[in-house]
Formats: sequence, structure tokens, C-alpha cells
Amino acid sequence: MDMMNGTASYAELERKYYDFRAPDMEIKVGNEKLVSRGKLHVKELDLELTSGFEASGCTFLVTGAYEEENTDFSSKVDILQLGETVEVSVGYVRLELVFKGYVSRIEYRFGTDGAGCDIFVECMDAKGLLMKTRRMEFFTQKSADGVVSAILSDTPVSSYLSGKELDACAEEEVPLRSHMMSDYDLIVEQASKHGFEFFIIQGKAYFRKRRKVTTPIMTLTPGSGLINARFSLSGQELVKKIEVRSIDASSGRQISGEASPTGSYGSGSAPKKLMGDSRQVYYEPGVKDSEEAKGRAKTRLDAGLSRFGTLECECVGIPELSPGRYVTLDKLSSRMNRKYYITYVRHVIDGDGYRTFLKAEVDSL
Repeated sequence: MDMMNGTASYAELERKYYDFRAPDMEIKVGNEKLVSRGKLHVKELDLELTSGFEASGCTFLVTGAYEEENTDFSSKVDILQLGETVEVSVGYVRLELVFKGYVSRIEYRFGTDGAGCDIFVECMDAKGLLMKTRRMEFFTQKSADGVVSAILSDTPVSSYLSGKELDACAEEEVPLRSHMMSDYDLIVEQASKHGFEFFIIQGKAYFRKRRKVTTPIMTLTPGSGLINARFSLSGQELVKKIEVRSIDASSGRQISGEASPTGSYGSGSAPKKLMGDSRQVYYEPGVKDSEEAKGRAKTRLDAGLSRFGTLECECVGIPELSPGRYVTLDKLSSRMNRKYYITYVRHVIDGDGYRTFLKAEVDSL
């Protein structure tokens, strides 16, 4: 399933995954499938996916590969090499691919008192490789998406990507430059400037407008996927107005633009009283006109409002739940029944079974 396009009902997933019995996983390292081919015994998979700027990644534990008579690990573990490609699929008999990346760290553990000898493997998506390259140059590409595309086409990053989807940006009057910045820092800077997200799901890189895909993946309710949930509201980020100012380099004229929240943040007059006449002013160089200043003010406003309402859930293990998508909660309460934007998903398969944990947000009620 394409995590950025697919939808499903809980009933459909129950049928697909045989009532969510017999949790299973497959970890492909290079061209070798570790689980189904009996290559190695893998347990304690912990996989974290995010639509934030940080990298997604996973860890797993390889056990039973130590040969005491040879005082060494089996040659089967030789496939575990730094930089080797990794694909992780999870589910119940039927599996869905949820992660692509590379082996970033290997830890060999020698136990005493019968604890055994294990290998702990840590993986990251291609974002981790963007930190390897640090540039000091002007780019020939005329827009931020052109620069990002060029960076993602370079090795080593391109070796671990299966595709990219980049939203178009306006052309820059002054060429973009990297002044001793890592490629990661440069892309995050441009994403923040344009109000974009930058993340990788199933090996595909997304540099796009926030909350672009509005169709919910599915609806979760008590007894139908949802185990527990916690919804928090915070008024700390609510301000009446945000203003961005700049200076026109040619004329010396001040440029400014404003943005104000338009959503509902509670009943009665209390939310408006909380905001009062609060105002935040920022100076940002390089703004061309008031329209761009207004856009940057809105970007700052949206970043703050994303922290207004936050949701944390524990669910039955569901591979289809993905950051960068919406999910609907129902049959909880009038305050919690709504659509939420998922920003973080954690899949855990261990001795207790398979559970999915998610974090999501709303920017108004």
C-alpha cells in the first residue's frame, strides 16, 4: 500500500490481517530476507516514523547467532554491514512495507550468567546521510524545490531513495547558497521558510506543503483499533497576530505582512481573552514584498497552532497508520471526536505482540 494515498476501514483490515492474529515481520537486509528464510532470529522490533524534520528509523535484536564452540558469531551475520540497505515490513501473515533505510549502527553484546550473545542493529532513513555533506556554494537551480531535487539526486542519499515528490516553489531573485551548512540543515531551512514538510516514507522523500493529503487513512474507535487515547489542549501558542518585517534592499522601504488565527479554540469569550492583544514581530531578510511577508507570517502562525491540540494513542498494530496522513477518532466524546493529522508513528513487535503508537495534532477545534 502507498501510505500517502491508501485508505481502509477497520473491518477491511480485520479481514486482511485475519482478525489481527499472529503478528509477523520481515526485515530485508541487502537481498536477504532475515525472517522468512530463517537466516537469523530477529526479535524486539521498534520502528519510529515521523513527518517532522528528524529522521525515521528502527532497531531490532538478532539472537541465537553466537556459536559457543567457535567463540564467534555465525557467518550468517556477515550480511549485517554498516550502510547495507534495509526494508522492514510488518503485519499479520500478510505484510506491508513501512520502512526503507540503511544500517547505521551495529552493537555486539556479550552476556554473562547465561544471558547469551546478541546483536543490536540500528537503522535510519536517508535523512541521516544528508548530514554527511557540508557545502559552501551558490546553487544554479532557481527555486528551493530545484535545489532539494539536486541534493537528493547526489550520493550517498540517492542510493537509498526509491523516489521523491517535491512541491514547486517560486523562483528566488538571489541564488540560494549553502554557507558551510549540511545538506540536511539546508533542506530543513528551506522547508521551514516555505511552510513545507520534509520527510521520508517507504523510501520516498517528500518536500511538500504541510498537511497536503486531507483524506483520513481510517477511523479508529474503542474496540475497533483504538486501545487508549489522550488529547491535550494548550493555549500557550495562541496569539492574536504575527507580523513579519523586512527591508527592500533597493529602496530602503519597510516591507511587512501579518497573519491571525481564524479557527475556534473553545466556547465563550475565554479564548479571545487569553489572546488579548498579544503580538509577535519577526524580522526576516530577503523578503520581496508584503505578500511574501504575509506568507511567512502565516508559516510561523501555523507552526505555533500545530501545538494547540495534541493527541497520543495506543492502537492495535496497524501497518497502514502513517505520519503525513489524517486519522479520524470517533465514539469517544464531543471534544475528541474529530480528524487529526498524524506526525509520529511507532510500531513495536516484541514478546507482548504488536502495537502501534501515534502522535497527532489539530490546529483548531
